[in-house]
Amino acid sequence: MADRVVPVDVRAAVVAWPESAPRGAVARFCRDQGVSRSWFYEVRKRAMSESVMEAMRPRPRTRTQRHPQAISPVVEDLAVQIRKDLADQGLDHGPVTVRWHLQQAGLPAPAASTLARIFSARGMVIAQPQKRPKTSYRRFSFTQAQECWQLDSFQWPLDDETVVAVFQLSDDCTRYALASHVALAETSQAAMNVVDKGIGAFQVPLLLLTDNGAAFNRDRMGRTTQLVTYLRRLGCKPITGRPYHPQTQGKNERVHQTAQRWLRAHPAPRNIADLQALMDQFDHVYNHQRPHQALGMQTPAEALAAAVVAIAPQPDQTDPRDPTASQRIKMLRRHADHHGKISVDHAGILLGWEHEHAEVAVLRSGHSLSIFTMSGELIRTVVLEPGKTYYSNGRSRGTRSHRPRPSTLT
Repeated sequence: MADRVVPVDVRAAVVAWPESAPRGAVARFCRDQGVSRSWFYEVRKRAMSESVMEAMRPRPRTRTQRHPQAISPVVEDLAVQIRKDLADQGLDHGPVTVRWHLQQAGLPAPAASTLARIFSARGMVIAQPQKRPKTSYRRFSFTQAQECWQLDSFQWPLDDETVVAVFQLSDDCTRYALASHVALAETSQAAMNVVDKGIGAFQVPLLLLTDNGAAFNRDRMGRTTQLVTYLRRLGCKPITGRPYHPQTQGKNERVHQTAQRWLRAHPAPRNIADLQALMDQFDHVYNHQRPHQALGMQTPAEALAAAVVAIAPQPDQTDPRDPTASQRIKMLRRHADHHGKISVDHAGILLGWEHEHAEVAVLRSGHSLSIFTMSGELIRTVVLEPGKTYYSNGRSRGTRSHRPRPSTLT
């Protein structure tokens, strides 16, 4: 056991401590000299068992032998080498990932916290105290594969410094990278192309989560993008996160981080075709070789093979790629009930009390409905969504005005 640095006179007082010292004298002495009682009795024991000179001499603070439970230097060096190799390949190289690779090699793997201390001691970790702790985030995940997809893009420069857009489509439940697509810019057409890739390889999802970008979904601004129109015709419901809240698309943002690290580890692509080939290679490594911590160190391909697949939504009967599909309009007639509500395809649409028992004309184009009075005045427009059976008119129930009644006073 290593000794702390204590003046010689204090050690001499401990060695010469009288056996007849009063009760409590040891505690007072240790408190006054700033030493522990365990150290006091250790020096006394050494003076009696070895010699006075050995008790007066401090023991070295460095170990001459490794602790029997210490990690083997071979394992330490191997863990450091694995971390370096993963970093050179542009892959995640944290303690959890390195521990997984040690286990796959059939070697005794230290705890992730032990590996973190080893990496810090070797100067391989840069402290980031500004980061929020992981426990402060509220995580969510869908329970079925193909239930919800996430779509987003990031910009990446080519060798000639031309900046292009890289779209990444992933499954929320299994984290599977469904498709990647490189385009000149972030446009709705490019977003539709990557969605087509995913649908061609798998199926139409129930939901597609994006941000509020102009190429994805502008419903919050009262506008409809080509991607939203296309998805609704397929029976998929497009949804968005709250503005200025990128954590909602956190899974896709994390995929961007991994993909960008992968791209930085490879030579800069000369053109879009080279970058697309790199992204296709990344998708294969990400899905089949890289363990995912959120999946219990499974690969996304393993998680997808074991997951329950959601039932695909029912598409519109019109061809979503037919340029004349939006021009096929069907007119329906409906009579509102005493609440001013009509029914179309088993969905209730509230018009308001002013239209009670009135006959209205409904012009239908795919899932889009335009409701008019018989005199040609537009009442409201509605886009039917899968699974939704009621469409309110937006009025608050607590402040809803009632139809005026004729006065009974004379």
